[in-house]
Amino acid sequence: MGAIVSLIRLNIRQREVETHRCSIKVDESMSFLPPLRRSASCFQRFRRAFRKSILISERNPQSADYFRSKAEILRIRKEHVISKSWIIHPFSIFRAYYEMWMTVVWILVLFLMPADAAFDLLNPMHQHLLQEERKDVPNSIDPLSLCLRLLCIVDILMTFFTGFPVKKSRKVVMQQWKIAKKYVFSIYFITDLLASLPLEFVISDHNTQSLVDVFSFLRIIRLPTLYFYITRSLDVLGAKSLTIHILKNILVNYLVFHWFACFQYMIPQIRFYTYGEILAESWVERTDIPELPFISKYVICIFRAAGCLLCITFEEITIDVWEEKLLALASFIFGKVYVFYITVLLLNFLLRQRSLEVKYFETISQVQAYMSQKQLPMSMQTRLLQFYDYKYNKKFFKERGIASLLSEKLKGEINLNVCSKLVQNVELLAHLPQQTLEQVVTNLKPEIYLSNDIIIKAGSVGDCMYFLASGTVGVWTPSGKEVCHLHDGAYFGEISLVFKDKRRTANIVAVEICEVYKLDRRAFKNCFKTNTELYKMLEDVANERMEITQMYEDVHTKTFMELSH
Repeated sequence: MGAIVSLIRLNIRQREVETHRCSIKVDESMSFLPPLRRSASCFQRFRRAFRKSILISERNPQSADYFRSKAEILRIRKEHVISKSWIIHPFSIFRAYYEMWMTVVWILVLFLMPADAAFDLLNPMHQHLLQEERKDVPNSIDPLSLCLRLLCIVDILMTFFTGFPVKKSRKVVMQQWKIAKKYVFSIYFITDLLASLPLEFVISDHNTQSLVDVFSFLRIIRLPTLYFYITRSLDVLGAKSLTIHILKNILVNYLVFHWFACFQYMIPQIRFYTYGEILAESWVERTDIPELPFISKYVICIFRAAGCLLCITFEEITIDVWEEKLLALASFIFGKVYVFYITVLLLNFLLRQRSLEVKYFETISQVQAYMSQKQLPMSMQTRLLQFYDYKYNKKFFKERGIASLLSEKLKGEINLNVCSKLVQNVELLAHLPQQTLEQVVTNLKPEIYLSNDIIIKAGSVGDCMYFLASGTVGVWTPSGKEVCHLHDGAYFGEISLVFKDKRRTANIVAVEICEVYKLDRRAFKNCFKTNTELYKMLEDVANERMEITQMYEDVHTKTFMELSH
């Protein structure tokens, strides 16, 4: 367990290597939780630490999949704190560790519960009994089985207090009544409840308890949940996607064979628990399997299950009992469907891998050949690859070719749709009339800047302004004093456009990968000159920014001169 935690911390540190180390002092905590007093008790400290752990965290890999900038993550975190809700965010650190823990629990549950129901795996003294002697054996409560059931009950309660993401809208639902409604009306709730109840405390008869243990087989529908937890856990550990895919396939194949092996031994026992007898024609009676140890029984059962699932006939295996024939028929049908399903999944996976991603990697190969031929330094090669990774997200498509087939009206609608979030966040654009807004959006040109890229250099001639769609940029004075940060929805570079012959007054540098939209001088004049009030507002903002930058510059220069003397 210690090695896993070390691996998680190493992976998190690797992701934070290139993060910006801010020199600006911020009064408010990034968790937005009220600070603790020095005299705070241990309970208060634990309570605050737990509260912090259930908030959305940029250290959870899924946060980056749903939200593209740290500013948006901080906004969601602040809203969570202000709401005073104790609902666990699905992209929190607590949830990431909890899912890793539940991965282990679900693997144990999906293996042990059906094995215990079929073979009495957790009661070794019962394993060799299948005849009348079992009627006189009192039922016992196994600590491991009870512990697993209690953990599953805790997981049921946790589900009621954990938000869930909506993939289509890329939003997270945190209202408790919506969470409860989704879970209660799903197939998972009733099956989780039936399979988790510790009925050993209520039922004393072993045969009745064994029949009730059939509910354990309802756990099979939780297999997708296990896949999901494994995927996210390995993502936190930094495992490759190919490794995840291989592990999931190994797990699903093994568990399918394991469950059908348990069915092979469980079906004859159900007859015994129901009618009090085992037919002499049953394969269990003919092979004297009850007298064998668990491993031998398990190997024989999984051998029979493989034969039924893969439609392989063995001469020594004959089926004479009707319920065993039904199981063989069900195994045959399921095996055919299962093999077909696995084949389709494999083909689908290969086809998806060989489409846009292959085109992307082909393009990357060409880029690498280009960089090698030009003998670019390694740092520049890394930045170039980061650009392609952010731009295409490992799926290459010909944007110009697609856009060339569209009409001007469709292009305008697409631009408005793409920039809708930008328009909502930028206060300046919100004041524009619809016609002017469409004109602005049409003239916006998207650009991507990597971390530490200089977007604007102080003293240079400005011919455009920028709107920040996602990411964070830092503002520095010409002498190198950091002034502030600008986040999603900010705009900058307007000073050189508002004031004639005015050069850039500050350095603007990307703190993280930023997506910006550029508006050139000509489009700026056409869009803003006619709107007197808006232009006056821009002038006021520009004057205020120049004063703040100049103030920081004067203080920094004065301090530097004093230190140099």
